[in-house]
Amino acid sequence: MSTRAKCLITLIGLMIVDIFPVPVVGAIGLYVIIKRPSWFRDLVNRLYDERNKSTVSAEEEI
Repeated sequence: MSTRAKCLITLIGLMIVDIFPVPVVGAIGLYVIIKRPSWFRDLVNRLYDERNKSTVSAEEEI
């Protein structure tokens, strides 16, 4: 499964959990902004690497 699909599924799950009175998404966002964890940077890099690979392969087909 691609990183993009995993992120989408996770965000949808967090949106469902966020319906309850506990603001989970806001707390995670605040944690990422304050602590800048390495796992988040790695995740963003993987997302953009997948995007760049698909863009390069599409340009090669032309």
